[in-house]
Amino acid sequence: MFDWTLFGILLLISLPGVAVSIPRLVTQVEALAADKMAPGQQPPAHNLLLLASMVQYSLLAALAAAGGVLLAPRVGFAAPFFTALAGGSGIMAALTAQLGPALLVGGGGAIIFVAAYYGFFRPRFDPQTRQQSEKLRQELGMASRLLYGGIFEEVLTRWGLMTLVVWLGMRLTGEATAVLIWSAIIITGIIFGLLHLPSYLMGGSRATPFFISYMIIMNLWASLVFGWLFWQHGLLAAILAHMLFHLIWWPFDRLTQSTTEAALQPQWK
Repeated sequence: MFDWTLFGILLLISLPGVAVSIPRLVTQVEALAADKMAPGQQPPAHNLLLLASMVQYSLLAALAAAGGVLLAPRVGFAAPFFTALAGGSGIMAALTAQLGPALLVGGGGAIIFVAAYYGFFRPRFDPQTRQQSEKLRQELGMASRLLYGGIFEEVLTRWGLMTLVVWLGMRLTGEATAVLIWSAIIITGIIFGLLHLPSYLMGGSRATPFFISYMIIMNLWASLVFGWLFWQHGLLAAILAHMLFHLIWWPFDRLTQSTTEAALQPQWK
């Protein structure tokens, strides 16, 4: 039986991320389109484009929420905290059971992520890509990174897409083996990385093989962490870990962006 209450909760928690992120995305697309338009050509009305984008992303959230509600029980995945919330009981027990693993595994994964970024990847970026990618993340703001990245992306990618990939795999193999689930985590992680590329490229990063490899590798690492937590502990654990990645990365991003901006200021003697 389809759990409409659980579906409603998952859709509801996804929408704030859409609301805070899509207006900026629309503005970015409009600026890019304006540079490529022929003289005299008029762009679509801003409000119409914004409404269409909001509807599109809201529908994606609804499809992912519905797909997970329908298929997750069939492949052994769950959202214990949100299920408890829908049922009105066992909420604190479900929360505490996922909080520890999210903090431990998510925190450790985030530290490795940040160390790899600043120790290996960032020094090898070309100056334009380094400056523009860090500027993009700062312009997103913490609310967008937590609500869109932490919640919307987890409902879309883990609850919806990863569940679907495992279910499709089960149709071929007959059971959700560990190999199948790890394969789904990896496939989802690669897709997750590729989906991040357009916004960075529109923001001014250069589409070099190194930068594309970075996007895939680092998002794959994050997906291994979030996917394992989702598999072993539930959706909330993946959401909390994703948020923790952003919270731990944010002060380093702020510091390096401030340093970069200071270095670009004209030096008066």
